[in-house]
Amino acid sequence: MAETNENNTTTEPTTEPTGNGASAPTTEPTTQGGEQLTDKHGEPAISKGRYEREMKSKDDEIAALKAQLEEAGKKAETGADALKRVEALEAQLADEKVTHALEVEGCVNAKAAKALLDDYKGDVAALKADCPYLFRQTQTGSTGARPNGAPTPTSDDLKARAKAAAQGKLPNIRR
Repeated sequence: MAETNENNTTTEPTTEPTGNGASAPTTEPTTQGGEQLTDKHGEPAISKGRYEREMKSKDDEIAALKAQLEEAGKKAETGADALKRVEALEAQLADEKVTHALEVEGCVNAKAAKALLDDYKGDVAALKADCPYLFRQTQTGSTGARPNGAPTPTSDDLKARAKAAAQGKLPNIRR
């Protein structure tokens, strides 16, 4: 079905391939003699309807690409946020490992020890040797309490001591 416009030209329906392999009907401007119209530069002319469809499809494609770009930007932001969280967790884990190593060695003040640990290149043993006040000292000698494993008096021993005290024979008491 051919259409005639005011310039005495007709447009013939033709098919034009689309991007998905199918063909879409379009109208190519031709004269009444069946020749194809050309513009003032000698190039094949494009009908206004075809031009508007092509421009609409390009606008739609641009809008889709902008949406993809925004989505990619959001993904990049969330990826950067995730990377920051991973780095923070790795730093926290490293700090907890250092704190644990100091506590195993008997550190009293982990915060002060961590501040000095950089001077010793992370060597806890060297820090402990140079700064013993940051670590618990092992106690040597007697604390005055009964040592573990000392015999406890039995009831017979207690009765014998009570009888001796009643007779005025008190055992020597160390003070």
